[in-house]
Amino acid sequence: MDHDPGELDPQSRPSAVLNIWEQMSADRQSLTPLVLLVDDQEWTSRSIESILRPKGHVVLKAYTGQQALELVRKVSPDVVIIDFHLPDMDGIDLARQLRQAPTVDDVTPLLMVSAGTVGRQERLEALSAGVWDVLRHPVDPGELVIRMETFVRAKHEADRVREEGLTDPGTGVYNVRGLLRRATEISADAIRYDRPLACIAFGPEWAGQPVQAENAEEAEPASGERTRGMAWALRSVTRLSDTIGRLGTGEFVVVAPGTDREGALRLADRVLEVIQEAAHPEEDASSLPAAELKLRAGFYATAGTESVSPEDLLFKATMALRRAQADIAGFRVRAYEA
Repeated sequence: MDHDPGELDPQSRPSAVLNIWEQMSADRQSLTPLVLLVDDQEWTSRSIESILRPKGHVVLKAYTGQQALELVRKVSPDVVIIDFHLPDMDGIDLARQLRQAPTVDDVTPLLMVSAGTVGRQERLEALSAGVWDVLRHPVDPGELVIRMETFVRAKHEADRVREEGLTDPGTGVYNVRGLLRRATEISADAIRYDRPLACIAFGPEWAGQPVQAENAEEAEPASGERTRGMAWALRSVTRLSDTIGRLGTGEFVVVAPGTDREGALRLADRVLEVIQEAAHPEEDASSLPAAELKLRAGFYATAGTESVSPEDLLFKATMALRRAQADIAGFRVRAYEA
């Protein structure tokens, strides 16, 4: 656990990360809506595009269901408009698959359009697949614009409420905002009662290295399973008084009151041990196969009389993690040293 000197930017505080994250959220809300239009018929596609573009919408077109699935791996649309009958799959089946994509959540409006009459059974199937509304060609321009404005406004408001919350929707642990708030409270108690405090950061062995898989379809669900598995491992080891937060993709933090340097090291080792000993998913759906994830950890521990801001607490633990991730000597856990 000896500290190796390295070039670290002392200005890259978690508060700066939070500010950037908030600015990105604000910028996204101010951008023109992005509409994914999935239709293989050129005339209907151009008709809808000619209505939406003059109103400030950015229209991204796909001509098959597979093209649409590939596009949502790269972009997060504000609205998706799907034709009922596509050349490679049924439009309702595509709607179901899109609802499983990480970039298309429950608040992303899905609309379906058809050049023919839509029967009651088809309409019910579409609604059960997560479609918000069903339209018929030719689409009334004024009606379409009003619907789009209403749906986009509802999605942006839902996104804003979620981003201003304190928990990460994918794992149920604190997000960066919630983590900083809880760390502020815990730090104040540590100083008031003269108790030690530790912050332990966990992340993949190689920072920033993409998940390797034969194709993106396999990589995306695997990444989600790893994240949920890490959250499960942390919950199974930590105490009720500890606070768990998610910093980013595959990275978590535990703020542990009353925990000194030795206790932080034991907790880090125990979490890594639980990950390595985890059963296969078919044996326990909440755990991870050990071979799928190699973790490193970094921690920072304070004495009871030491005053430290929540931003510095997270910053120092994260910097220790970065050193552990880059340690070619194989140290899995590193302590922060000034």
